[in-house]
Amino acid sequence: MTRGEPAPHRKFDRCVDDIGEVLFNDSGMHGFRFYRYAVSTIEHAGRFAVLLFLILAVLLAGASEAAAKALTISNHFSPLNQKRPFRTTTRHIVLHTTEGALEGSLRKVHRFGEAHYLVAPSGEVYRIIDRRRIATHTGRSMWKGKSTLDDFTIGIEVVGYHDEDITTAQYASLRELLRQLKAIYRIRDKDVLTHSMVAYGRPNRFHPQRHRGRKKCGMLFAHPDVRRRLGLSARPTRDPDVAARRLAVADPELHRFLYRPPRMWAALIGARESQRPDERREATRVIAKGINAWNVARDRYDHRTTIYEYPDGRRFRGDEIREWEAIPAGTRVRFEDVPEREQSFEGFLEIGRDGSRASDLAGDLYTDSTTIYFFPSGLIRTGAELNKNASLRKLLERPPKGTRVLAGYIYGGYVQGVRSASRIAGRKWNYPSTFYRLPDGRILSGDEIDDQKIPGRTLVFLLK
Repeated sequence: MTRGEPAPHRKFDRCVDDIGEVLFNDSGMHGFRFYRYAVSTIEHAGRFAVLLFLILAVLLAGASEAAAKALTISNHFSPLNQKRPFRTTTRHIVLHTTEGALEGSLRKVHRFGEAHYLVAPSGEVYRIIDRRRIATHTGRSMWKGKSTLDDFTIGIEVVGYHDEDITTAQYASLRELLRQLKAIYRIRDKDVLTHSMVAYGRPNRFHPQRHRGRKKCGMLFAHPDVRRRLGLSARPTRDPDVAARRLAVADPELHRFLYRPPRMWAALIGARESQRPDERREATRVIAKGINAWNVARDRYDHRTTIYEYPDGRRFRGDEIREWEAIPAGTRVRFEDVPEREQSFEGFLEIGRDGSRASDLAGDLYTDSTTIYFFPSGLIRTGAELNKNASLRKLLERPPKGTRVLAGYIYGGYVQGVRSASRIAGRKWNYPSTFYRLPDGRILSGDEIDDQKIPGRTLVFLLK
């Protein structure tokens, strides 16, 4: 402005500059640049048109800011947060349900670093792992042929159950959290998945192939009505890994719900409200015709923390049962409240604890080169190596109790001299899914290893 301009115009320019400052404070450099561009391009339309335009921009920025401020996030970082490596890419968001109350669920995910965020019934959001780092929230998982989704996903735990609606406050907070994360990582609505969509199970006595159905966790977030309330307009319409025959369907009912859901979510929930949630869950934990131990307990069917109460009063733990087909109808299944790491599903299985035969633990892949056996004597061999050698084949046919099995892994080799852990495993050297067998027999994960103190002759095992 020149010295000869009238005073009202000088006041107008100061007003426009003040608005520019507001846009910068509320929206950062992008807002400020937008302001300068607006001034330079539409000033010919008249000064008051510019002012009206900028006032509208401030109002819009304020609305956006108010929406963001409505989301309350509290830092509740896991002690493992600083140890977790940074992701190199982010392709999906995976939604979970805790299947338990707030206190115990928060304690578990905090202890093991099993989510980036947890959404409480009140709508408050807890930040557990830095969103840029890896959280071990998916366990054994696959989507479009890629496994170990922890490496390229963000995990959100929502306090609640897979077959119950969440609170209005949770809908509001989760919708805003998803909006922010989708914008930051440019994630499409259809790439917001549920844990039940991506989890898969190892072969077992009930299902000889790798299979979907290991988890029902988060299945409600597959329903179109629920997704609409979360601001999600698209969803996956088929399972790419089942379609490609990489995985089998172990739970047809769950599969139908995920990809051909019932029409009305509200009607479905309304029909269930006639029965208390605890009564409904109790009713689903009973062995009956067509409902076996796996249907009730999934991968925990043979765990020590799974208790089977027979109709005659006898009680057995999952690792004590041998004749699974002989479990009588009416047997009730209960779970001890012992926190288990989700990542443990990717880890070691043990003869005598998880099954009595190699095929119980690894299914059809028990003779594969990606199944590794750790015998109590210290011998370590792959299933393929054992199967080729007549004398070693006996160990494969009758592995001694205490033999540990790692399925879906490959040898990385020994740490020695210039062959450091990072040279062997690359950026995955400290991933929770990478395992180290030390010379003294101890086995540590990437979460637990100190790269400055790895002794020579330590074996490295990498998830395939």
